[in-house]
Amino acid sequence: MRYKYFIITLLFCIISTTAAYSGTGVEAVLVRLDSFVLHKKHFEGEKYAKINKAKKLLEQATTPSARYKQLITLGDEYTLFKADSAILYYNGATEAAVAMGDSLKMHYSVIKKIRPEMIAGFYAEANDEFRWLESSHIDPSLISDFYECGYRLHSFAMISLDESGFFYDKYSKRAEEYRRKWIESLPQDSVLRRLYEAENAISQGKTTLAKTLLGDILSTLKENTNEYALACAFMAKVYKSENRRDDCMRYYAMSAISDIQCAVKENQSLYDLSMLLYEQGDIDRAYRYIFSSLEDAAFCNAQTRVYNASGMLPVIEASQRAEVEAHERMLLSYIFICCILLLGLGVTVFLLMKQMKKLSAARQKLKEANMTKDEYMGQFLDLCSIYMKRLDSFTKMVNRKLSSGQVDDLVKTIKSQKFSDEQHGKFYNEFDNAFLKIYTTFVDEINALLRPEERFELENPNSLTAELRIYALLRLGIVDSSKIAEFLRYSVNTIYAYRNKMKNKAINRDTFEADVMKIGHIE
Repeated sequence: MRYKYFIITLLFCIISTTAAYSGTGVEAVLVRLDSFVLHKKHFEGEKYAKINKAKKLLEQATTPSARYKQLITLGDEYTLFKADSAILYYNGATEAAVAMGDSLKMHYSVIKKIRPEMIAGFYAEANDEFRWLESSHIDPSLISDFYECGYRLHSFAMISLDESGFFYDKYSKRAEEYRRKWIESLPQDSVLRRLYEAENAISQGKTTLAKTLLGDILSTLKENTNEYALACAFMAKVYKSENRRDDCMRYYAMSAISDIQCAVKENQSLYDLSMLLYEQGDIDRAYRYIFSSLEDAAFCNAQTRVYNASGMLPVIEASQRAEVEAHERMLLSYIFICCILLLGLGVTVFLLMKQMKKLSAARQKLKEANMTKDEYMGQFLDLCSIYMKRLDSFTKMVNRKLSSGQVDDLVKTIKSQKFSDEQHGKFYNEFDNAFLKIYTTFVDEINALLRPEERFELENPNSLTAELRIYALLRLGIVDSSKIAEFLRYSVNTIYAYRNKMKNKAINRDTFEADVMKIGHIE
């Protein structure tokens, strides 16, 4: 296998050298890019080799710290390659950090996870996690990573926004603010700092400064690095702003070649280049590039890139139209077939709508059943409460009569409250059994809301603890602590203490009781 990779790499070197000497113009670079697009599977193989090596090291990891390190490494490898997998491994790293009790590592893994979440289209989750980080105490060693995260979060959102819209300006200002802070937090002579100083200069219209910075960076970087690809893409933007189309296309092509060598599937340069080629009339090449870009975006699950790539569909239509104009009869056949398909689609939509109505009706019935269940359970509890009050009154009355001296041993028994306690105990057992039959996953769902070390392990699966019984009543709509105290024969202060204790065990203290109320609801 190593010899195979060596031979393929040697062929690429020969192709690259030949293309370089065949001319320095844009066509020479495009010919070279054609070859890389055709053989991009080779670089995917190299990427998988790195990933498999990291997975083996993960399997061999014997300490939580070593496991965390390999999970982060795998997340890094997958971020621009396959976003869903990156999220999976960063989640694993977060769990490992929480298990170790290391908030620094936990914050770092969450920061790293936000970028692939944005790529995969999980904007709400990414934004929530960033706001959580923003409100948390970030260690100074992570401040640069945090600013980078803020910049990428807001700049990525701008891709799908209209430049003339209100939200575009809002995100642009936030992105510039975080980029400025990120640049200031980076080492003075680092490549990353100079690279984003160049991008900042482009946004300010300082193209001469940007070209100087990017020229220096490109002279020191290797072609098979992500920084080189970014520098070329920034340089292409400079030339685009100067309306130098050939130079712009040449640097976009160089950036795309670098992306392919790095097996970057979340890429933009190949798409931008295909747009320029389409405008120039090179339909065949634009067609191949846009489909390669779309294939990469789909593989990476880069939702925004997939959406943007669909804007190149006119390329396909234009190439097809040229053929259709020469075959009018075939066009009529296609129209007829499309009519049949549309008719079939109409029938399908009609049937689907009927099914959706049935499904909606079924869901409504389930909701009504859910409400009825809660109502009957509440009535059952009210009756049982009345029963217990009457039992208490009866016990006091008998105690009062027997105290007059009729039966001494019975008086002693009643005074001991043994009979009443036994009846209450039997009732609680019946309540636990009935409640757990209705809400079969109640304990598991409560445990899911608690921190791992605070979760309940019941000796008797049909019996609830005092804390769980309080929250069972809460789930049934009895939210008043005084009513719960009366029902369970506790003081109100005891109920408050139990509720606070449970909240302190929760993953999210503020929403814990609201989350409990959602248990068993059918949406």
